[in-house]
Amino acid sequence: MGYVQRATVEDVTFIAANLRQADRMECDATTAMPPELILPQSVGARRDVWTFHRNDGLPVGVFGADPTPIPEVGIVWMMSTGVVNDHKREFLTESRPFVWALNDQYPIITNMVDARNTLHHRWLKWLGFSFLRRIEQWGARSVPFYEFARMKQTCA
Repeated sequence: MGYVQRATVEDVTFIAANLRQADRMECDATTAMPPELILPQSVGARRDVWTFHRNDGLPVGVFGADPTPIPEVGIVWMMSTGVVNDHKREFLTESRPFVWALNDQYPIITNMVDARNTLHHRWLKWLGFSFLRRIEQWGARSVPFYEFARMKQTCA
C-alpha cells in the first residue's frame, strides 16, 4: 500500500524526470514546455499539491489544484511516472479523499485533458468528473483535448 503526502520540490522533480510518455505528451501539448520546468513550479504557497508514494518512499504520481480568479473554481491536474501502472488500485484509493477535499475547497474543479491520455480519462471518471466537450484544437500544439469538471455534491 502506498501513501499520500504534501508534495515537495524533490518529489515533483523526480516525477518530471520519469513521467509516463502520455503525461509528457500532454505537458508538451498544453504548454510546449518540458515538465522539468513546469512541475517544480507547482509546489508552493497557495497550492494544494500531493504526491503518491510507494511504500518504499518512491514518488509515483503528483496531483493538485490551482486557484483561479474565481474563488469557487480550482484547476485540478495530475501527472505520474510509469510506475503508477503497478499501483493503480492504491493510487485510486489514496487519491480519492484528497480530490474530494479539493472539491470542498473549490466547489467546482475543472481543467482540460489531452484526448490521447486515456489513463487520465479513467482516473477522472472514477473520481466522478464529467467530460463536458471535446475541443479539436487546444493548447500550445493545437491538438484535441477534453474539458472536464466536477461540482461538489451538496444536499438540498
